[in-house]
Amino acid sequence: MITIAIILLLSVVIGALLQRITGLGVGLVTGPVLTTLLGPLAGVTMVNGLSIINAVNNAWSVRKRTDWARFRILAGALIIGSLPAVAVVHFLNGPWLLIFVGALVLLALCISLFPTEKFSINPEAKLPMILFGIIGGFMSTVAGIAGPALTVYARLSKWDYRDFVATLHPILLVANTVSFLLKVILIGGLDFGGAPAWLWIAAVAMIFVGAWLGERINAKISTPMAKRIATILAAAGAAVVLIRGIMQLL
Repeated sequence: MITIAIILLLSVVIGALLQRITGLGVGLVTGPVLTTLLGPLAGVTMVNGLSIINAVNNAWSVRKRTDWARFRILAGALIIGSLPAVAVVHFLNGPWLLIFVGALVLLALCISLFPTEKFSINPEAKLPMILFGIIGGFMSTVAGIAGPALTVYARLSKWDYRDFVATLHPILLVANTVSFLLKVILIGGLDFGGAPAWLWIAAVAMIFVGAWLGERINAKISTPMAKRIATILAAAGAAVVLIRGIMQLL
């Protein structure tokens, strides 16, 4: 249990740190770790819960740069995308959900790295915002990751990255709150994989530690470097989840 606790808490700190710098982190880095340690449903549910706390903390600190007009459209679309995803989580729980989560995280990483120099969309167009919001909501509920889909939208619409990250935090608050509540209400109960309460209290504390560290490192590390670190860690974690699901299936 001590080894598991150390791995879990380190993943939370690293995820929260990268989340403060790049807007991505807790879902991509912590998600695969929790899914591997606790199982797919318990792991993703806990990621949603931790992400709510992290998003509240981050959203308040960057509220002055938030684009509230885009927030309303994207957040509304996220809710729509979350509804069908609950059925996927319910019916695929087990090895198939591990495989689905691992593959979805890897797909999300590939999408977030997609070159957008030759493509662009009108930043005022509402339909692309709605479509990417729906995709983000689906991915948030299934795998605890809404950020990559929204990152692709930000790049295609040439959205200033700092303004995007500021708006992303309240969007992730809505996405994870909706995903968390839908699982509790529609699937029933809270399954945290049998981990003790003290571990989750420590994980919540690590959210604030990671955010505090991220705030201080933000001025000393480039955003591209932080993105590369997050991508490598997330890819490794997702690969572990995918392989574990395949092994259980076999």
